[in-house]
Amino acid sequence: MNLSWISQIIVRHPYVLLLAITVFSGTCLVIPFTLRPIPHFSEPQMGFETRGTVLANRKIAWKNLEQATRPSGPFAVNPNEFFNIRKEKFVKNKKKKVTIMRRGIIIRNISEDNLETTTSNWEALRKIAIRERTTEKSTVVHEHSEDFFCGAPDEGYVHFVVESKDGSDLFSYNSLRTLCRLEHEFIEVPEYKSYCQPSSLKKHSKCCRPWSLGNYIAQLHNRTTCLGITEEDVIKSKLLVKRCSHYFHTLNLAPDCSQKSCFVPAECVQYDAVYNILNYLVSISFHKSDRPHNNLTQTVIFLPVAAVTQNINYFHAIRNMQLTFGTISIVAMDFGIKAALFDEYLVRDIKFITCGTFFILLCIWFYTQSFLITIMTILAIIFSLGISYFLYTIVFRIAFFPFMNLLAVVVALGIGADNVFLFCKVWQSKNQGKNLSYVECMNATFHHAFLSMFITSVTTMAAFLASYLSSIIAIRCFSLFAAMSVMANWILMMTWTPAAVVISERSFSYVQLFTKRLQLPAVVKQCKILTILWSSVKCNWLREFLNDCDQKLASIVIHFRYIWLILFSVIAVASSVIVFYYPKLQLPSTPDFQLFESSNLFETYDMHYKYLFWFRKTEKVPGENFGDYKLPLRFVWGVLPVNNANYLDPTSLGKMELDESFDVSKPESQQWLLQFCRDLRNQPFYEPTPGPLLPNCFIETFMSWMQQRCNDSFEKKSRFPCCEIQKFPYNSSIFDICITKAMSDLYATPTEYFIPGMAGPKFSKDQFPTIKAVVVEYDSNYTYSMSYEHMHNFFTLVETWMIKKLQTAPKEMKGGFFISDLDFYDVQKVLSEGTMAAICVSMGTALGVLLLASLNIFTSLYAIVTITSSIVVTLAVLVALGWKLNILESITISVAIGLAVDYSLHYTVAYKICTEKRNRKLATKFAVLNMAGPSLMAALTTGAAGAFMMPSSILPYIQIGVFLITSMTVSWFFATFFLCSLLAVVGPTNNLGQFSYSSLNFLARPKDKSKKIRQASSASETHELDYLTNKGSRPVSKTLQKSMYTARNSVSRSYTDQSPSATSAITIVMAEDN
Repeated sequence: MNLSWISQIIVRHPYVLLLAITVFSGTCLVIPFTLRPIPHFSEPQMGFETRGTVLANRKIAWKNLEQATRPSGPFAVNPNEFFNIRKEKFVKNKKKKVTIMRRGIIIRNISEDNLETTTSNWEALRKIAIRERTTEKSTVVHEHSEDFFCGAPDEGYVHFVVESKDGSDLFSYNSLRTLCRLEHEFIEVPEYKSYCQPSSLKKHSKCCRPWSLGNYIAQLHNRTTCLGITEEDVIKSKLLVKRCSHYFHTLNLAPDCSQKSCFVPAECVQYDAVYNILNYLVSISFHKSDRPHNNLTQTVIFLPVAAVTQNINYFHAIRNMQLTFGTISIVAMDFGIKAALFDEYLVRDIKFITCGTFFILLCIWFYTQSFLITIMTILAIIFSLGISYFLYTIVFRIAFFPFMNLLAVVVALGIGADNVFLFCKVWQSKNQGKNLSYVECMNATFHHAFLSMFITSVTTMAAFLASYLSSIIAIRCFSLFAAMSVMANWILMMTWTPAAVVISERSFSYVQLFTKRLQLPAVVKQCKILTILWSSVKCNWLREFLNDCDQKLASIVIHFRYIWLILFSVIAVASSVIVFYYPKLQLPSTPDFQLFESSNLFETYDMHYKYLFWFRKTEKVPGENFGDYKLPLRFVWGVLPVNNANYLDPTSLGKMELDESFDVSKPESQQWLLQFCRDLRNQPFYEPTPGPLLPNCFIETFMSWMQQRCNDSFEKKSRFPCCEIQKFPYNSSIFDICITKAMSDLYATPTEYFIPGMAGPKFSKDQFPTIKAVVVEYDSNYTYSMSYEHMHNFFTLVETWMIKKLQTAPKEMKGGFFISDLDFYDVQKVLSEGTMAAICVSMGTALGVLLLASLNIFTSLYAIVTITSSIVVTLAVLVALGWKLNILESITISVAIGLAVDYSLHYTVAYKICTEKRNRKLATKFAVLNMAGPSLMAALTTGAAGAFMMPSSILPYIQIGVFLITSMTVSWFFATFFLCSLLAVVGPTNNLGQFSYSSLNFLARPKDKSKKIRQASSASETHELDYLTNKGSRPVSKTLQKSMYTARNSVSRSYTDQSPSATSAITIVMAEDN
């Protein structure tokens, strides 16, 4: 590829090029933040849902159907709403002008109808605003009373769990005194009065009392505070709770029993204290009556502070308080601010990424010893992120920006550093010992660096874009943003960085000369301290240390090659057992994404203590089964299960598409639907439900309703034609007329027998009384579970039966589908299948890159085996650490492939260009001597970048840090010891399996140029070897070349200054045709 024109532009106009790139990149960086709001992460779990799958399409269709049946939607379930509408269409709309006056000035004239609409809309908006203010801003409002408490406790209030460390009874006098002291500490915080609920509506009223066990005992025994209770009060209250617990579990004891007959002893209903204690304050384990001396080990204290985001300042005021008093400590909290706190900490903990950035820049500075290039590198990284964000938000118009996109910053940092290392090294090798002009040197550098950087960028992009195969929105967004940042970084590194190098070469020669005069070499040589200090600044000690280790490491690898092969093969096999057999990489067991580390009190509440109390027991409890919650059986007709929504926007639902062929009024459709309901109730997954099931299968209710007499003597009216003379299945016209009357009567049924829901026909408002959709709904005998196998069996069983039934359906009913609460199951399925697909695509791309880089089949296969082994071992370590295949973990697997490819590619390229083609050991030694040092530096740099993220309190940052450390360690050891040992034992010799670009292009070139081709290939190969050994080269006077050049006494020092990058980018130098 002829890139001389680019070289001429860069060399002749570097300042113009830098200015143009600065203007363009700066514009791309400013425009998105000007036109679009700054991304916030107050809902971190948004986007953790599927799009494009069968179940996701059905879910979207179901949500659209729910939206359509709202009062403002195009469908209705109660025909009574339309009888009046139909009448109004025949009534003339009389517009009476009403003049709105304000201080004698006519504002506008509107019709009476419009006035009513305007008033009703204003009232609706006012009610919505009041509801939002009540829900979001402040507190639960109670009417003023003189009671001890301000109503009953509620999970909408701030509450925390107190536990005894030694298992002592919290329902004892001493423990309650300690709890009272702990409660006092929380209400004495100055910010408490600003957020607590007042006991009355007066301006300076006191705060309500907290709902605690001690305060309820004080109320029962007429004490002023919990500090005034006696030991006798505690004993009596405990016995009272034990006596009344039987009525609580038999559902006889209910709230407000004092106002209604509950058929329980009077002592159990006083102040509703016993009910609130059992339901809210004591753990479920205390309820067990089979333990006569059962101790209370956990209790909850509710504060009269609303658990909303606006009260986050109160949490900041108490988070550093002492949470342990003797043997009693606060072990969990729920302030309702978990998502908001994550958003806050996500920005706060960017400082750890900043520290990692500073460390990488320090490595760049030590490597290039050019402050200008270091500054230009960080600007290029910032510009690449800005350009990718511009493309993401403005060009592709993606409104959703998940918090995981921030992980692309770490990727961009490492890739930017690695590209700088590569370009500077190639520039040095091309210009050392040669009297080339800047244009010639830049052109020669491009011949190497352009293709090399392009291949490394394509490899990393492919690793990210492979994740786009996933149907999860957040993963797709991350893959696009990360891939665009990689490509933007490559473009800048091929334009911005060369221009910076040219300016550094031209402009800083005088600065270096001035600096050399200030260094006083004679004084430095006489002073050992200054000599050591200057050597440390230039990192010579580190390079010398790595050079000395290369020889020993090469000897260890080759001498013990069979031991390394056996050892690492055993490790890989054992890791495969861990990942794929036991305990294996398991799917997530909870739909809640963990935001903080496990020791965080909010996470502790959600993971361990949330469901230990009765008021939470009615919810879906994580585990194998969710109590008595039965999975619904919903069958929908009339709506197509398609998704035309934006696949990258979780808030987009698209538009509902109707099945034009659907017509339930046809006699054959009626007959088939009736048989469908009867067969459904005979299936093994059907759960019989007691009581009348009026709307579940409307066709059966409609048949019963049609059995009424034609002439009602009691009401003295005729029901013709909707009466007993009609025979099922009914004529379409009769069906359309009578179904509306039947559904009107059904919705007039008392709520004791009929509760409106989604089941039943949905009427079109525009084509009344046409039925546009039908829902049949029953309960299954499958309980909701987090187990993938359990949910998969349920879905497969019902789906298989539904498909068989639709095969016998008339054409008007063939478009039906089945749906249930399968959202989390769909996520599990996508994570399991999509991750494997992404791995296959990434591995295929890695193999292609290895083939392009080495052009040898055997070394590429060996490298793929090494990469696969290192990935499996990395996953095994993460499984041992308790990781599960969740959203973030799925992304890290794709990134791990790119990280593992780096080192394997370095060793295979070094092995390939070695001149000792006949001796495997010498070729392997050559590869280790030249690549062990820089690859170790790359691993240490990346691992250190991950280590800087470990102090974060946010779990995703911690997981990324753990992943980087683990992946770097495993990848380097496998590439150095396993791959090199494999090459030393069965590596190709005498160009076995070796191809070359010249041989591949031989047929496309004229025959008279074959000799020239062979000479070019030989010269290129020799030149590449010289590039590694640096023999016969001499330093030049340019700044960058002088700063990067250090004398090398042996082959062991030939590659020590290769890229110590922190990324998965692959630093290679391809052979050129001279």
